[in-house]
Amino acid sequence: MKFLARSLTLLALLSFNVAAQEAEFTPKKEGLDYIIVNMTALDFQSIGGKYTAKNWATSFTMGTYITDYVKTEMRFGVGLTDDTVPGTKLQRDANGDLVKVDGKNVVVASDATFELNHFVSWYMGLHYPLAEWTSIYGQLGMSYVNADALAEPKSTWDDLPDTYPGSKFSMSWLAGFDFKIIEDWYITAEAGRLHRSSASGIQTLQYGLGLKYEF
Repeated sequence: MKFLARSLTLLALLSFNVAAQEAEFTPKKEGLDYIIVNMTALDFQSIGGKYTAKNWATSFTMGTYITDYVKTEMRFGVGLTDDTVPGTKLQRDANGDLVKVDGKNVVVASDATFELNHFVSWYMGLHYPLAEWTSIYGQLGMSYVNADALAEPKSTWDDLPDTYPGSKFSMSWLAGFDFKIIEDWYITAEAGRLHRSSASGIQTLQYGLGLKYEF
């Protein structure tokens, strides 16, 4: 009986120790809020089937942990730069007539410019710890994007202003990880899709690096 009692006591102590270690590792996130300041590279893909344009943007995020593993957030972002894709048009004179040299129409450059003005995103996602100092996460949501594609009439891209962005609302997703630098402060790195134009098929991918504070 003494052997059995000692064995049960030892087993109970071991079980308690394992449970304590697991409890210490389990993130206590439920009820916490957080803010993130992000710098984001935007990649407009499949422009005309083969071109890309790149913008830089910054965003501010406000979020909360619904449970230890589930979170939701809102993002507000603004564009910082624009970019162009190469195009052409036929040169015309002041009267609108085509300019010809040796009987051939003169072709000049006429690039299209892509610029993101601002966006708003809502996400809900899962947050899973890999260690006490780092976690991975995946998020799915919806974004409103205000962006412009600027092109000259009668050029390669003269239809872009009418077809991009098409619907300003689109499904969005993100996957990333964070790691603690000091108490309550984290670095985040993530990638995903911000927007997909239903009219032109242009996808806007996002790659972000941010600083997060939990409170």
